[in-house]
Amino acid sequence: MPHLDLLTTDPPGAHRVPADDRPSWQDLLTGGPWPAWLARIALADQAGREVLTLAAESARSCCVPGGCTALLAQLEAAGAFVEDGACAEPSTLRPDVRDAMLADLRSTDPDLDACRREMLAAGLARRFPALAVQLAGWAAEEHDWVALETLWCTYSPGLLLANAVVRAAYAEAPPEQRAVHPGLSYGAALSSAFDPVTGRLDLDVMLSAMIRDGRALHSHWETAEGADAKVAAGTLWMLAQATIPESVGDVRLDGATRTYSALLQVIRQPPPHGAAVGAKYLSFFHSTASLVAFLRADWARARREAELAMLLAESCGFAGFLAALVLALSSSASGNTQAFATSERYLSRHAEHQCRVANWIEPVFHLAWADAALRRLDRRLADRALRLHDAEGAIRWFNLRPMHAHLAATYGLLWEEPSRVLARFDAILADSGEDVQHGPWGPLLLRARAEILIGIGELNRAAQVVDELLTRDDPALSTVPAARLLLSAGRYAEAVATADEGIFSLEPSLGDRAHLYAIKAAALSLLGAPSGDVAAAATAACEVGAQADTVVPFALLPSEVRGRLVESHAAHHGEPDCPVEAARRREALVALRDTCAPRPTLVRLTRREEVLLPLLATSATVQEIADQQYVSVNTVRKQVVALREKFGAATRAELVRRAHDAGLLETGTRRHLA
Repeated sequence: MPHLDLLTTDPPGAHRVPADDRPSWQDLLTGGPWPAWLARIALADQAGREVLTLAAESARSCCVPGGCTALLAQLEAAGAFVEDGACAEPSTLRPDVRDAMLADLRSTDPDLDACRREMLAAGLARRFPALAVQLAGWAAEEHDWVALETLWCTYSPGLLLANAVVRAAYAEAPPEQRAVHPGLSYGAALSSAFDPVTGRLDLDVMLSAMIRDGRALHSHWETAEGADAKVAAGTLWMLAQATIPESVGDVRLDGATRTYSALLQVIRQPPPHGAAVGAKYLSFFHSTASLVAFLRADWARARREAELAMLLAESCGFAGFLAALVLALSSSASGNTQAFATSERYLSRHAEHQCRVANWIEPVFHLAWADAALRRLDRRLADRALRLHDAEGAIRWFNLRPMHAHLAATYGLLWEEPSRVLARFDAILADSGEDVQHGPWGPLLLRARAEILIGIGELNRAAQVVDELLTRDDPALSTVPAARLLLSAGRYAEAVATADEGIFSLEPSLGDRAHLYAIKAAALSLLGAPSGDVAAAATAACEVGAQADTVVPFALLPSEVRGRLVESHAAHHGEPDCPVEAARRREALVALRDTCAPRPTLVRLTRREEVLLPLLATSATVQEIADQQYVSVNTVRKQVVALREKFGAATRAELVRRAHDAGLLETGTRRHLA
């Protein structure tokens, strides 16, 4: 049966007989004739259509369309492969056939390494996904660092790191090669962090390795050759700069932002002076930029950069998943749950095919899943996610404790005893080992503290925190706690006015807007406003909450009004997709802790009164206090009279006692007057 019509013919004399007396590989196979270049498939671990294509092209021959498929079937019919019961390609050559093919290659070209390099070059040009591991293995044997870097830029790390030899090649790439070929730094970092037993990636190890290389090898990234190398090296240097603790809180030391701007110039420079940067390095640049922005609590930029990285990342690319993580966390912190849904959809698409790379970083998504569970009032899932996050431990280089504390505060306000909520919040922050409350996360943590204090009835202490928030000039974070404070203090008309001011401004996220509508509905109900006005505000809270995928705005209302609002809301807005109605049906709102706390008198102190009050709790005389403050005795006496009027106290001792009971004096400050 002729087969040459499917294959290009070889030059005359191409079929040579081996020098020794062993049978040639053609003699071991039935059928034929066979092209001489076919012996090159013995250099590969397994034979498939892609390997046959590389063998032909590396020998400057080729299979005509359909020829490699037909030739593979012919080899199988001739008994060239080990019979393993599997019919799917690729297949393993019989040992005797492989040995005979290698002997034939040596007889025509003793340098088998040269043949392998030719097949590697053909593979780099072809970019067959099925040959990723094979090509990386050849490159590792040759110590071909250029090829290894090219392969890293071409294929998903999930394909490459599945092979132990390939992992070792990247992990052991020498520093001098990583300095010249920055793509190897990424490969080395992921390879050293990958655990083949669990199939998980230790992000702490990976980030440590990337930061180490960024600092040691890539600080002079501008001198790298080519746009790809500049962006790859510069991104690592930007990451290293961002992890200098002082740079996070001090704009003058923020070299990462300057590097980001310089890299953008490289990326945007058009030909002929510039060259297009590969999508893989662009996705790493944008995912790293999103991480840096997240560290600085710049959630809008974090979301923007993350979405760009997800668009540019290759299928199952690590940069895309890292960006999805940042998108989920920044969306959670800012209340932008629509962006969170984008991250969820990205992950669910990869869960359908059990993506290896998605499995690598699944542990660090626990906080994101906790946020989603909290918004839906699913206590079991929220508790499980927070516990799993505790078990996994914090990532060393990127402190997620502020985010953890923020979510734990919401969990506590919904379900825990009031006495535990603030203690747990402070314990998580203390465990971070950093002064996070004075960094970029400070305003978010201040808001969480204010919400906790309001929820446990410490309104005067909450008022001090809200006042500090207001000095930050960030209405997006201060409006909701300010309105909730007024509601809890019984100042309902002011609560409605504050809520309205926030609702009709541009700052609040959808989630915060839902909170403000819910607070307005509660305040109107407690004011005895017409039922239509109350219903309109409650419906708006539900509809905006549905867009934000959250029921928490209703859950955090005082218990005395929450049940009334939910029942009346269900009566007039009970559509099947109503999130409040759904929560009511599964009794999620009933399971919440009682948030009806006693309302002490809300006392607002001036700055001078805040300084004076602790001094009055000591044994110092009025004259001594006046001397300390460099004011007259009469000035101090007038301030004391004003304080006694605010607290309704007849004496200094009674003033101190009432200030302590209102939470405006720390424990132990009354000991001098006891």
